[in-house]
Amino acid sequence: MENYEAVRKALLANRANTLALLGCLRETLEERPFREAEDALAGSRAMALTTQTPHALYAMLLKCGAVEAIEVSEEQGAHAGSLPSDGAGSADAADAAGADGGADVAVADSPAAELPDQPVDYLLHTTEAGRAALDEFEPAKRFSELLAAEPDGYGDAYGRVLALCETGASKAAIEEALAGHPALSFPKQIYPGYFISKLETVDGISWDGAWRTTEAGQRMRALLA
Repeated sequence: MENYEAVRKALLANRANTLALLGCLRETLEERPFREAEDALAGSRAMALTTQTPHALYAMLLKCGAVEAIEVSEEQGAHAGSLPSDGAGSADAADAAGADGGADVAVADSPAAELPDQPVDYLLHTTEAGRAALDEFEPAKRFSELLAAEPDGYGDAYGRVLALCETGASKAAIEEALAGHPALSFPKQIYPGYFISKLETVDGISWDGAWRTTEAGQRMRALLA
């Protein structure tokens, strides 16, 4: 598939951006004005790990071909309150000046004439390559790949964290639940935060004042059953 390797490379370049980039792709499965898509993403769970703005993330996806930009005609993309670009705004200003007895006032001196036109809007749409990436990077699939690369005993620890977070849990509660677990000492010493971080990265849990199991995390629990 054309561009697919470039899309994968962009998604894997920085794991802090992966969830956010996938969130971008989900927001534009249907054609959507770019401002609307960016606003929907801002403040969402997908943005928890990244330091990038939605606009910067979409720029990455446009560059690699995961998203396409669809131009909108000036008439379709005009915003309420923006100045028409055909000079109608200037003509209206001139008429108003004449009505006030100020016909000799230059149109360029009117406040309206000093306002810039709003940029023509455009739509964003996830491409075939972007949709393929959403399928490959589906959270439960990513978790399965994670488990396959982990020591055998780690699965039980992940399961305990996911179960505890069903009703919300603090980091301290997770640490207490994993206290003495063999996975913390074999095959090497690690800390409970390891499992929190890994699960957050694959969208298994998210933070909203407490760690909570996501819908994807519930599917991950089913894989461990």
